[in-house]
Amino acid sequence: MIKNYLKQTWRSLLKNKTYSILNIAGLAAGLTCFAFIALWLNDELGYDKFNKNSERIVRLISTIKTESGTSESAVSSAPMAQALKNDFAEVENTARIAMQNEVVIENKQQTTLETNIIFTDPSFFDVFSFHLKEGDGSTALREPYSIILTESTAKKYFGDSDPIGHTLPLYLYSKEQGGGALYKVTGVMPDAPEKSHFKFNMLASFKTIEAANPDVLTVDGWGDNSFYTYLLLKKGVDRNAFSAKITQFYGKHIGALYNVWKSIYFYKLQPLADIHLHSNLQNEIAETSNINHVYIFFTIGIFILLLAAINYMNLSTARSINRAKEVGIKKVVGAVKSQLITQFLMEAVLTAIIALVISFLLSFLLQSAFFQITNKNLSVFSSPLLIIFLIGTTIILGLLSGIYPALILSNFKPAQVLKGAFKSGSRGIMLRKSLVVVQFAITLILIIGIVIINSQMSFIKHKDLGYNRDALLYINVHENKDVISGYSAFKNELLMNPLISGVTTSNSIPVAGMGSGGSETVDIKGNPLQVNTARLRTEPDYLDVYGIKLLVGKNFTTNSATDTVRPIILNEAAVKKFGWKDMETAAGKPFKMGSRNGTVTGVVKDFHFNSLQQAIEPLAIYPGEDFSKITLKADVTKASQSIAWIKNIWKKHFPSALLDYNFLDVTLGKQYEAEERFSKIFLYFSILSLLIACLGLYGLISYAALQKTKEIGIRKILGATANGIALMLSKDFLKLVVLAFVIATPMAWYIMNKWLQDFAYRTDISWWMFAAAGLAVVLIALITVSFQAIKAAIANPVKSLRTE
Repeated sequence: MIKNYLKQTWRSLLKNKTYSILNIAGLAAGLTCFAFIALWLNDELGYDKFNKNSERIVRLISTIKTESGTSESAVSSAPMAQALKNDFAEVENTARIAMQNEVVIENKQQTTLETNIIFTDPSFFDVFSFHLKEGDGSTALREPYSIILTESTAKKYFGDSDPIGHTLPLYLYSKEQGGGALYKVTGVMPDAPEKSHFKFNMLASFKTIEAANPDVLTVDGWGDNSFYTYLLLKKGVDRNAFSAKITQFYGKHIGALYNVWKSIYFYKLQPLADIHLHSNLQNEIAETSNINHVYIFFTIGIFILLLAAINYMNLSTARSINRAKEVGIKKVVGAVKSQLITQFLMEAVLTAIIALVISFLLSFLLQSAFFQITNKNLSVFSSPLLIIFLIGTTIILGLLSGIYPALILSNFKPAQVLKGAFKSGSRGIMLRKSLVVVQFAITLILIIGIVIINSQMSFIKHKDLGYNRDALLYINVHENKDVISGYSAFKNELLMNPLISGVTTSNSIPVAGMGSGGSETVDIKGNPLQVNTARLRTEPDYLDVYGIKLLVGKNFTTNSATDTVRPIILNEAAVKKFGWKDMETAAGKPFKMGSRNGTVTGVVKDFHFNSLQQAIEPLAIYPGEDFSKITLKADVTKASQSIAWIKNIWKKHFPSALLDYNFLDVTLGKQYEAEERFSKIFLYFSILSLLIACLGLYGLISYAALQKTKEIGIRKILGATANGIALMLSKDFLKLVVLAFVIATPMAWYIMNKWLQDFAYRTDISWWMFAAAGLAVVLIALITVSFQAIKAAIANPVKSLRTE
C-alpha cells in the first residue's frame, strides 16, 4: 500500500512540474534561510556560556560623573580586585586583565606582529573555565615575564617541539617596559573559544605590569583606570544588591583623594552574560554586538519561515483544486475516504520532506558563503536540536497543507464533482488574499529597511569627517626608543621625495576614539569645572597633514613640549562644554591637564575621532615627544611607488624594527564592519522574502485563473481581448500589494527610525525611500501576476470550455 502511495506521489509531482518545482523550491529556500538565521542567533546568544560559573561572574565597570555629563567605562584600576576580595565576603575570587592588542615578537631572526595578548592573574583559571594542556595553571602566571601560549601560537613559534621553558622576546609599546623583554613560556593551552567576549593568543603574567610599574598598586594606582576586573561571586549572592553595596567602596583605600573622587567615580557590576549583546561602554575589551540585531533577525527568521509555510500551503491547495475530478473518479471506482485522506497527506508530507532534503544540501553548499557574510564558521549539521526542529516543522507543514485537499475534496460526492459542481468558498479566497497582504507587508518592511540601511552606510562613507582621510597612511610604532630617537632624520629623508607631502606623529589616529584623558579641570571665574576630555598628543604639523582647520588662535611650535606652561588646542565641542560664550574668548584661558598647567592657544573645527554612532566629544590637543603613530600624507595616485619609498627609508633608519602600516581610510572602514555585515545579511534575507512572496502571489493568481477558466473562455468568445482579460485578473492582486504598502510604511518607518537612533550622525528618512521600495515591489509583483494572467488570457477558449 505504501509503495502504491509513493508511486502516486511521484506521478503527481511529475504531472505538475511547474507547481512542484515552485512549491519545493520555495519551502527549501525558506527552511535554509531559517536554519542559517537560527545558527546565527544561537551563536550570538551563546557567548561566554562555556564558563561553568558564568551566572556568578561579573565585570566591574566605572561610572564617571562630571558637569558635562555621565559616561560608563568597562575599565577599572589594578588594586580594586584584591580590595574587593578582602572587603566583601560575597567575593569568592577575582581576576584582572590588561589587554595588549599588538606586540612585536622576534624569534629565529624573524620579526612578527602578534595580536591579542592578555596580562592576567593565576586566578584567571579559577574564575573562567579555561585549562592548560601543559603546565600548572596555579603557578604558570605567578612570576613576572612568564607567558602561556595557545596551541596554534605555540606551533607557530616552536613547531612540534615542546615550548615549555623556552623564551620569546616581546616588544610592547609601553613606557613601563621601555620596549621589550624576554618572556618565559610556562604553559600551553587550547585556543580560546570563539564564543568568548575576549580573544587571546597569549596569556602573560600580570606580575609583569606590577614589576615594571610598582605605582600601579599604590594610592595613585587607584586613579589609573586601565584594567578589566572580573569577580566570581559566591553561590547565592544577590548580584544587584551587592552591586549597590560597592558603589563607593574605594573610599577607605585612597585617603585624601576620596574628597576629590567621591563625586566623580562610582562602580557597579555587569553580568558576564550581558557583555557581548547588552554592553556598549567606553573602552570595551573587544568589539561587542547588538541585542537589537538579535531581535531583528529573530523576527526575520520567523517571518521567512511563515512566508515559506504560507506559500507551500497556498500552492498546495491551489493545485489540489485541479484534482477534484481525480478524486471523483477514484471514489467511483471504489476508493474510500480514509484512502484518499492518507494519499493527500502522504503526498504533502513527502513533498515537504523533499524540500527539507534540498534545504540540507543547500545549507552544506552555502556554508562557506555564510561564513564570508557573517564571519561565523557554523554548520547546520553541528546542531542536532536545529535538525530535529526542522524535521518536525517540515512534517507539520506537510500535514497542514495536506489537510485541505484531504478533508474537503474527499468529502465531495463523486457525481457533483464530475459534473463540475466543485467550487471554492469565498472564505478560502479571502484567507489567501489576507495571507498575500501579510506576505508583502513583511517584504516591504524588509525592502524599505534595506533602502534606509544602504542610505545610512552611504552617508557614513561620504560624511565629511573634518579632516582629509583619503591620502593618509599611518605607521604603528612598536619599538618606541629606536624610532623616537631616529624619527627626525627619518622624517627629513621621507620629505625629500615629492610623493610624500607631510609627516607627523601622534599618540593616536582619529579612529575609534582617542582614549579618555579623564576629567580635566578648568577655572572659570574661580569656579573649577570638570569635563571628561579626550587627549591627543602630537607635533605642530599634525593639523596640516590631516587638513584640520584652525578656527581661532595659533598652533604650537616645535619646542612647545618642554614649555613650563603647556600650550593646548581645543575643539569646538570642548569650548561649548567649558561654557565659554565663543571661540575667541577661549584663547588665552588657563587649562590644567593633570598636574601640569596649560594655556589654550587655539581652537580647531570639530572633527570626528569616534565612529558616527557617537557625538563628537571634547578634545585637547597638546605637544609631546612620545608617540605611537607616524602619519604620512602620500600621493595615492602612485601608491605603490610611495609605499616602496617608505619601506626603503624605514629599513635604512630602523633595520630591526617591524614596519606595520595601513591606510587610514581602510581602518576607518573597519569601524563599520558590523553594520556592513548587518546590511548584507538584511539584503539577502529581503531578496529571499520578496521571491517567496512572489511565489505566493503566483500561486494565488494561478488558483484564480483555474477557478475562472470557463469565464475566461466565454469572455474571449464574446470579444474580450487578451489585454483586457489580463488586466481583469491582475488588478485585484495589485490592489493587495498596494494595501500591503499602506500597512508596511508606518511600521517600517518606526523600526528604521529606532535603528538609526544608534547613530549620533545619521541620514534623514525621506519619502523617496518608501516610494522606491514600493515601486520596486509593485513592479516585481506585476511581472509575477502578468505572467500567469497573460498565459490564461491567450489560452484557446474552446479548450477552456471543454476543460470546464
